[in-house]
Amino acid sequence: MSAAALGFFAAGVSGGQNASAKSYAKVTSNEALSMNSFDRNVNFTGSSALYTKAGTLKGAKKVASASILSSLANTNVSNNNVRAYRIAKTNRGSVYYKVVTFDGQYRGWIYGGKSTSDFGGGLTQYATTKYAAMTTDQQNGTFKITNPGTANDGKTVTYQQPAWTQYKVGRQITDSSSYANKTFKIDQAVTRSREGDQWVHISATDSANSAANGWILYSGLTAVSTSGTGSAGSSSTLSPVKIVLADPNGNQIKTINYGNGAKDQTLGTQNGSTWNLSSNDMTQLTSQINTALTGTGYSLSGTSTNGTLTTDQISALAQTKYGSTVTIKAVALGQSSLSLTANGLTAVDGPTINDSANPGYGKDSNLNYTASQLYKMQKDNTKDYQTLMNSMNPGWFQKTDNNVDGKDGINETYLKAAMSQYLTSSLPALHGISGDKITAGSIVSQANGVRSPLYPQFVKEGGFLGIGQQYVLRWYHITFIPVSAADDGVYGSSTPVSVNFSASIPASTKFDQ
Repeated sequence: MSAAALGFFAAGVSGGQNASAKSYAKVTSNEALSMNSFDRNVNFTGSSALYTKAGTLKGAKKVASASILSSLANTNVSNNNVRAYRIAKTNRGSVYYKVVTFDGQYRGWIYGGKSTSDFGGGLTQYATTKYAAMTTDQQNGTFKITNPGTANDGKTVTYQQPAWTQYKVGRQITDSSSYANKTFKIDQAVTRSREGDQWVHISATDSANSAANGWILYSGLTAVSTSGTGSAGSSSTLSPVKIVLADPNGNQIKTINYGNGAKDQTLGTQNGSTWNLSSNDMTQLTSQINTALTGTGYSLSGTSTNGTLTTDQISALAQTKYGSTVTIKAVALGQSSLSLTANGLTAVDGPTINDSANPGYGKDSNLNYTASQLYKMQKDNTKDYQTLMNSMNPGWFQKTDNNVDGKDGINETYLKAAMSQYLTSSLPALHGISGDKITAGSIVSQANGVRSPLYPQFVKEGGFLGIGQQYVLRWYHITFIPVSAADDGVYGSSTPVSVNFSASIPASTKFDQ
């Protein structure tokens, strides 16, 4: 590919001009971002400006100053959300991202730090919506669109996603007039991060109206009562179809509920001997089932996490009546693991930190104890343990001669050792389809639960108004928080991915034992 095609071409100086002494960067790679679209939603940090090309390239022109971008980052309008879609690196090791605001007003390249594993520099990853817990009324109520029509105001028609929260994802329907008296149930709720307004996902109680299923402002709905509205002999109780997702042997994996309708009504329709689902129900069901199966090791297809329904599965779903249950069997995926390493930390089998910490206990005890020795002494309440605790607490108004809390003291020595060790069994291995790529950001979000082995601390407790406190031996663990990964990973690869962690030290009252 030519430099011009890369969009970063720094034009050469013509023969009639003197070359500038200034040195400019050169592009070494330029490619489309391949991660999931929602992972490419970002926000400006206000530390870098936006340019027509990487800011260190010859001919780069400023599109918007860092000050303007900082203002955009703090607006309360979702039109100013930002999507990153290309990534480039220069020969100086800098990373640049091409971004565009959702309304298209600003588009250009911005400095993104030195690492391709996560957004940095002038960008930070951004969630355009936040989960909102549904109220009891929302979970149990039935609703209609208050003012049906064609207005694109968030309250009149439905949307594929809450408005302006995903790039170039728009309305589900453009005219809700024909749904004026149709009823819907709420099955999800979120708030938009910028406006703070609540959006809900609605599903028609009658599958014939499912084309309108989508997102709408909660303020655009009116609650209606379904009691007493059914005709004689018919049921006014609306119920979902319960879908049991099972393995090939019939063992339950997950369950989901879909739609709401009268109990004598089927989810699909019959044409001769064939049962069919509407295209919207097909799309919604496939999406919900794939989402439910994510991370379980099973899929509709067995070769991809985004499987499709078979003809038999479609027929079974279509024949199912609201209020009843249908079982859909999934297929085991070709699973592989990806190993992680904890950068800068030593793996220890536990239960206590290793013997590297061996502080002296002063002239009274005249001994050195490792954590494992202390653990066993305390557990067995040995004579040595009793002698040690007596030296820690020599008398009501006497202080111990042991250096417990001072610099390089007993507690500090054990704590420092714990900060450099992790419990081997606490570092997870990630699982996915063999050969699939997982981004560094996703690795960080899943590398949870890492902790240190138990480490001892002598803590003062008891007494009255701070007088007469006694040292007791407590055991703690440090929680390691994942902060970054060295690179993306590939499931099934023999090369582990190194993860950086920060240590979260517990308060003295948060002991394990």
